[in-house]
Amino acid sequence: MSTNALEREVDALMAALEAAYGDAAVTPGGVGWLRVHHVPVRRLVMRLVRRLLAVREPASAVGGQQPLVVAHDSAAIGYVSYDVTHAGVAYVLGLRSGERQDEPHNAHPAGALPPSGMPSTPVCAISWSSRHAATLLPVLVELADRGIASTVVDASTESVQRFPEQRTPAITGVRLPSSIFAHAGAPPLPYAGALPEGTTATVGQHEISLGRLAHLVSHVLVRSTDCTQPSWTSALMAERWLHGALAALRPDVLLCSNDTSPLGVLAVAAAERAGANTVYVQHGAWVDGQVSWRAQHCRHIAVMGSRDVLTAHTWTRRADARTHIVGQPRFDALAGADRSQQRAYLSGLLTRETRVEPPRIAVWACQPFSEQRLIGQFDVIAEGLRNTAHRWGLVIAPHPAQRPSAFTALLDSAKDVVVAVAAPEVGARSCLAGADALISASSTCGIEALLLDVPVLELVLPATRTLRLADHGAAQSCESDAEITVALARIDRTPDAVRVPAAAKNSICRWEGRSAAAVADIVTKAMTENTTS
Repeated sequence: MSTNALEREVDALMAALEAAYGDAAVTPGGVGWLRVHHVPVRRLVMRLVRRLLAVREPASAVGGQQPLVVAHDSAAIGYVSYDVTHAGVAYVLGLRSGERQDEPHNAHPAGALPPSGMPSTPVCAISWSSRHAATLLPVLVELADRGIASTVVDASTESVQRFPEQRTPAITGVRLPSSIFAHAGAPPLPYAGALPEGTTATVGQHEISLGRLAHLVSHVLVRSTDCTQPSWTSALMAERWLHGALAALRPDVLLCSNDTSPLGVLAVAAAERAGANTVYVQHGAWVDGQVSWRAQHCRHIAVMGSRDVLTAHTWTRRADARTHIVGQPRFDALAGADRSQQRAYLSGLLTRETRVEPPRIAVWACQPFSEQRLIGQFDVIAEGLRNTAHRWGLVIAPHPAQRPSAFTALLDSAKDVVVAVAAPEVGARSCLAGADALISASSTCGIEALLLDVPVLELVLPATRTLRLADHGAAQSCESDAEITVALARIDRTPDAVRVPAAAKNSICRWEGRSAAAVADIVTKAMTENTTS
């Protein structure tokens, strides 16, 4: 089945689940459990749909106490990957009974309260990843230069994801206590196994119980990993804290870079209850198919390029949403990129690690995929490099959410290839300006390379989504190692031949080095809009 067909099946099943059980559990602030946890639930539903579509024969009954859902450690920091077992598939098909959750359901858990004495500020921002921080900080600095104070709620639970300490008096930081995310507990849904089957939905040739599906997916809300995947109980505690903080701050505007994941959904809802306007700044590229469901909650949506406007309209849940094309605030710093210094870093790294300094250097902007998928991508890239007569070396640039151990297996298989791994604190962003080419499947570093006129090779491999830069004439599409070899040879011979037209760049990201100022303009207008309304 094609990716688009799979997405349609998932969309239909999620819509049916929300219609039947969306109000089965609601936060004190009035936000339904599926709205809060849409992202982790959707991931599990997609895995279930894949399994159901692969079942051609009627499934047999499964006995015993086998788990319905299993958890696996993810390659990405802060995430746990969940999968549906054979017993889980049998359960939604009605071929076995389910078990109650052992964890207690606490509808109104106690929790940490925001610090007292927080001064009121016109703007409140929320961040829980380094990508959010890099996107929002330039905007807050611009607002500070205009005399507008802001408070940043740092909800990160990993030190590498924290919002930087600020010396600017107009920017105040406050941390959401990480202890909030140390609590387990699923939403108190009706126990499907003890009730009539009720409403059903069709997936492929199978009819499944929506009550059983609700019980199945609630398993991913029991365990709280951290701020990115809180349990239902942790989400209730976070909502209480955010409600208190926003009531004290009384901001005119909430600024965020994610209003789709649990914390973003809760923050936007709390801000609107406090009477604040809401502004979202796109922090990463939207991948085709990723945004077919309505999950955007903010009133103002600041996007990178003209191609994102239609996607924003498709994604928003609001009839009054407004979309603005502003580029990307964290890309403003690219104007000061030191190409010679970054080239020296890449050359020095390869020389130190491999004792070889190749004439050309490619950077692979890695992403927090599974080890198996990374190895598959690396094997194609490595083979493509082997056939370039040793003229190219490769620097693997880790993603900020990636664990260092993710690259051990890659380096073990790197035979006859000049390859090294960049330091985690450097990543692709701080070295790509010195590269002769950047290789990526769907990293936004591909967009940064595009803006700096570094040729981009877009990996178009089976079951791998891309940023579709090649579709806009902004990258070279590579579906195999042979195409990588051809693309690198072309760059080696005539680098200017692969230069991207300005129109193609603008469709991806309208970049003039003033994106932070453009977002600050939206915020100041939203402040006035909120005051007058």
